[in-house]
Amino acid sequence: MSREVEAFIQETTEQVRPLYVAYTRAMWEAATHASQETQERAREAKAALMRFWADRERFERARALRQRGVEDPLLARALEALYLAAAKAQQDEATLEAVTRLEAEVQHIYTAFRAEVNGRRLSDNDLEEILRQSTDDGEVRAAWEASKQVGAQVADKIRELARLRNAAARAQGFRDHFQRMLTLDEIDENELFDLFDRLERATREPFARLKARIDELRARRFGIEVADLRPWHYGDRFFQTAPPLSEVDLDALFADKDLVALARATYDGLGLEVEDILARSDLYEREGKNQHAFCLDVDREGDIRTLNNLRPDHRWMTTLLHELGHAVYDKYIDPDLPWLLRTPAHTLSTEAIAILMGDLASEADWLRQVAGAPAAEADRLARAAAEKARASRLVFTRWVLVMTHFERALYEDPERDLNTLWWDLVERYQRLRRPEGRDAPDWAAKYHVALAPVYYHNYELGHLVRAQLRRRLDGEAGGLVGRPEVGAWLVERWFRHGKRYHWADLVQRATSERLSPEAFVAEMSDSET
Repeated sequence: MSREVEAFIQETTEQVRPLYVAYTRAMWEAATHASQETQERAREAKAALMRFWADRERFERARALRQRGVEDPLLARALEALYLAAAKAQQDEATLEAVTRLEAEVQHIYTAFRAEVNGRRLSDNDLEEILRQSTDDGEVRAAWEASKQVGAQVADKIRELARLRNAAARAQGFRDHFQRMLTLDEIDENELFDLFDRLERATREPFARLKARIDELRARRFGIEVADLRPWHYGDRFFQTAPPLSEVDLDALFADKDLVALARATYDGLGLEVEDILARSDLYEREGKNQHAFCLDVDREGDIRTLNNLRPDHRWMTTLLHELGHAVYDKYIDPDLPWLLRTPAHTLSTEAIAILMGDLASEADWLRQVAGAPAAEADRLARAAAEKARASRLVFTRWVLVMTHFERALYEDPERDLNTLWWDLVERYQRLRRPEGRDAPDWAAKYHVALAPVYYHNYELGHLVRAQLRRRLDGEAGGLVGRPEVGAWLVERWFRHGKRYHWADLVQRATSERLSPEAFVAEMSDSET
């Protein structure tokens, strides 16, 4: 039995590895040099990979072997990874072609999109800068509304993607694509929403107090009444992070800094090598380039790179450290694992590391030791950063509730009035007032709804895991900055295992407790006292 499973896994790996690499390379090219040609190459490569995994005979063989059971735990886990990859791809040829075509079209629209404001083409960075820096009511409103222009271009395509994804899910016996994605991603839907209900209750009152304070500050900033505040007054396009709560300017510290050098120093201090990753990365913004940030493991054999659009400010410093967190996880996975297991245990496990690393840019030790701020200045900046970090976790938690409940509703019924539903959820969880008379697909301006479906909950789960990891690391090392023993612990206890263990077992092994919101909620409570 073990020999049969091993041969099946080896045969599958030899066939899928070149298809996977062709797809990741094509995806990178499309993200860094958007054109009809790169879009089509990425579409064709993704279709070939999906077609491989969609093969019915391979899926049935994996299912049969899985049902018979495998004694060797490593082989069993590799077989499980193979089965889940095949199960996620089960769809007929017509659906596969339609999905990959639509996804490529939507990807190209997002990548090439530049907002139009008074005849000027503005990047996402430009829009974010206006929303963060301007005190002019008309200017921030124009920037916010312009950021939603892409929604109208892709909304119908997203609805069609939802229909196609649902059809494939129902053919497998699932209620819809939302349920299928959670199940095949090894997350129980009822447990997820029970956990999120607990988070909603735990954050309701703290968030209400925070939101009242933010409202007071933002109304004063714009010289308006609190009742006149609207979504464009809160400092970003979706109110997914907290605006400044004090006059301390964290961005000023980075105005003359080399963010790449600071990131290199951060990881060197942990004994984690990133020079090779940085050398392969695409770090700065330009026309025709994806405006987001991500990490890509091209081949699971060492070609790991990040895409960023760096500007010298605190947000991009945090983002660069975040993406390199994903990258070092990928880099330090045991190369002797089966190829199918040379990937993080789960999205939430790599998000936890990325968030952990991104947070360093807000800590006094890092501001002093790495960014070079004088001790008194570092403490002052860190107090402001810690306050903003706590506020941003609260704000982000409420934002994830919007996204997760919206996606569940989208796949329940793609034909419903999604424009109204979106603002109902925003008002309920984020306590923002919807713009009067607005009836536009603002939900479709969020890239993840279209191209990272049923993914967003993993960010919040990553925050919970990060809190548990940080509590364990603080207990053992007393901090992270400049501590190679922390890097060694992460490699040994977290990174090297790849997908060897179910994510819940990995969390238990590393932190000695099951995943819960306890450590995350305790952090917010400690910050309030």
